[in-house]
Amino acid sequence: MTASDVEVMLDAVADRGIVKLDAAGRVERWSAGAQNLFGYSDAEVLGAPVSMFLTEEERAAGAAESELAAARESDRVEFEGWRVRRGGHRFKAGVVISAIRDQGGSVTGFIEVMRDLVGDRQRTHPMFYDLLESAPDAMVIVGPDGRIAVVNAQTDRMFGHPRDELIGCEVEVLLPERYRSAHLGRRQGFLADPMLRPMGRGLELWGLRYDGTEFPVDISLSPLRIEGTPYVSAAIRDVTDRRADEQRLEELERLARIDSLTGLANHAETISRLEAALQDRRIPGSHHLGVLFCDTDRFKVINDTWGHAVGDVVLSTLAARIRNCVRDGDTVGRIGGDEMLVLLPNVRNIDDVVNIAEKIRRHVAEPIDHGGLAIHATMSIGATLAQPGESVPEMTARADSAMYTSKQTGRNTVTTV
Repeated sequence: MTASDVEVMLDAVADRGIVKLDAAGRVERWSAGAQNLFGYSDAEVLGAPVSMFLTEEERAAGAAESELAAARESDRVEFEGWRVRRGGHRFKAGVVISAIRDQGGSVTGFIEVMRDLVGDRQRTHPMFYDLLESAPDAMVIVGPDGRIAVVNAQTDRMFGHPRDELIGCEVEVLLPERYRSAHLGRRQGFLADPMLRPMGRGLELWGLRYDGTEFPVDISLSPLRIEGTPYVSAAIRDVTDRRADEQRLEELERLARIDSLTGLANHAETISRLEAALQDRRIPGSHHLGVLFCDTDRFKVINDTWGHAVGDVVLSTLAARIRNCVRDGDTVGRIGGDEMLVLLPNVRNIDDVVNIAEKIRRHVAEPIDHGGLAIHATMSIGATLAQPGESVPEMTARADSAMYTSKQTGRNTVTTV
């Protein structure tokens, strides 16, 4: 390209930012289109290095010098890169840099032509961008470098970032710090195998607002190709209200399975777990299932002597003590007023069941200190192992029978059957 070619281009092309540089990369002239694109005055630009149009990170990395060196070597380079307007707004630019040579072939300068890729696409595909802008979800379009190219109005509202500040940032700026390194790998994996999919299937996903607060999100990813370049479109939905509704429903479901006084599994939940455990027993090679039927001795006397409020304290205390005596995976349930059923899956034999029962009996018998009162309570316990083909009523009846034998032989004992 010759100097006369440059003069013609500067005057003739109005819809591109065209900058003429000297051999050192300083701005000698620029077009009206370039002034419109970047927003600087002539006084601010003329004589300044072309790196003023690049991002701070690219300036630090020497990107402007590398771009000019490539043009010097091959006469012409073309690429997509980030450029920055006067107010700091980044935009994705299509860039062409050509070397200007004298008659002897020496490089005397450069011509750099830049266009706002997103702006061009908005003008040529207005319906797409109108749909994007009116979408109810936050829409974020990310380039292959992981930087944000386009966001819609809902993104501004949801995340609180000024739109101009998001463009050109790595998309991880919208994520809490603890998720960013893992997200980088997922992003690269999506670009390697792009397809429509929900992001983070089975995971809890969180967004990060401009003010530092976090909120739960659902994200759907779609691949895009724009002028041959792969992009990712992310539709982001704030699910704070939905998550709160789910948590309330989970809590209601939990409360429906829990005894409100003791916090133990209630009657229905305990029997349901026993039915499931008996089904598991039918699998060949499974371990034994033990059951303890526990009944508080002389509980009516405690209620009549100290009142029902104290009786409730006694039941809650006994329930907590029994829980502390069993293993992870065991079930302690309240199945009646002062009756509790303990399910012990994966025991080796009746001795394992008796050992746990005796531990419960000893801990239950320790005095309960309540408001200066030393209340003594004991339990009669029936212990048994599930028999092949046994039903829930059959098994609980045998355990109940063993418990009554304990009461008849003096209470505060363990009887097996």
